[in-house]
Amino acid sequence: MTSAPLWRGYWHLFASTSAAAFIMQIDLAMVARLGGRASGAYAILMRIALLDVALTIACAAVAAIALGHAQKNGETAEAIEKTCALSLALGVATAIFGFFAYPIFLDALMGDAAAAPYIGAPIVWLVAGTPFRVLSNTQGFLLHALGRGGSALTWKLAEIPVKAGANVLFMQALGFGFAGCFLASCIVSAIASIWLWSRLEAHGARRIRVPEIAFVRCFLSGTFWEALRVLSPRAAMLFTLALFSLPWQNGANGQRLDSFAAAQTFMLFVIGPLITLTRFLAIRLPAKAQLDWTPALAPVVRLGAPITLAAAVILLFGRDWIGATLYRQHGAWWSVFVACLALSLPIRFVGSIVRGLTLAQSSFAELTSVDVLAQWLIAPLFILFGLAVNRPEIAYQSLIWPEALAVFLIWLNLRSAPEEPAGVPLRLKGRVQ
Repeated sequence: MTSAPLWRGYWHLFASTSAAAFIMQIDLAMVARLGGRASGAYAILMRIALLDVALTIACAAVAAIALGHAQKNGETAEAIEKTCALSLALGVATAIFGFFAYPIFLDALMGDAAAAPYIGAPIVWLVAGTPFRVLSNTQGFLLHALGRGGSALTWKLAEIPVKAGANVLFMQALGFGFAGCFLASCIVSAIASIWLWSRLEAHGARRIRVPEIAFVRCFLSGTFWEALRVLSPRAAMLFTLALFSLPWQNGANGQRLDSFAAAQTFMLFVIGPLITLTRFLAIRLPAKAQLDWTPALAPVVRLGAPITLAAAVILLFGRDWIGATLYRQHGAWWSVFVACLALSLPIRFVGSIVRGLTLAQSSFAELTSVDVLAQWLIAPLFILFGLAVNRPEIAYQSLIWPEALAVFLIWLNLRSAPEEPAGVPLRLKGRVQ
């Protein structure tokens, strides 16, 4: 992984994931034009479909990591066929769950009368597209793992106008309304899976292959732990938001809640590239011998470290301007948050690398355990105490020390791991190393 191909592959992955988020914004904007409670119903459906999202991300990551290990053994085509089969099966299982569960959740959150127009065909088409979404996302990650991220990005960029056009066709021209958005998504996802499969055929993939039980067990275990790791920070953010909304005795007001909510949104934007870096290393390193992993990381550190430090300095000195200009926020509960986020960026950069190394070893359970510990046990302690005494400089230590502890524990785990960890490669012949 020399510098130019490395960063080209990274930006392909980052642009692909950004395009997917942009498509969701297009959907939300077009749904909002329907009026009524359509935009709220769409947002709530996206929230209750969080299991769908987590499974889609986790399944793709585990499949790409398994492919990387298979490449070293000359089993590329077989890995593609088996991981695609499992992705499709998991998508079908999630769709069945959603068909029965989503109407119940929507009723509970919106009320029976308000939810009635958005139950039925919209949910049918939402869940009908789930298998194709899981499969196409997995196929895209497989292409990134194969060094063909450009092909995946080409489709994602093409998908933006295609999805917008399909929305106009089904929502307006054909009169499907709210359901038309999900019908369009289903059709576009199905087309994506067919097109991406044609790109994978160049690597020997010919058919969906039923894997052996041992491979299925390892794949499902990895997907479970990775899905839990994906869900954990999202749930933790909602939990901390709930803590800020409680009527604490000292300084309870809406301003600090608004500042914290805006700062959380800003944080997701800032750390997005680091999350992508973790994913990229996890899917590209397994194809190399472990002795080559450290030299392969040299370009990452050489370019990534200065960029991270520069970003931290910009945030530290520009935090008040950012708050006033972009988010209409000011005061200590905004300013201190961004300052602590800036100070944590170098730690998070190291964390993105060690997490990528850990995922490349398929140590899903170990990594999830550390992250959940930091997010649910350590971070809330700082927040609770800081809120109780109305001191943001205490509450926002939750951005620094839990991450520092997590990075240290992950690093210790990497040092103690054998060169070829048991169960890591998801061996395709039904064995584990």
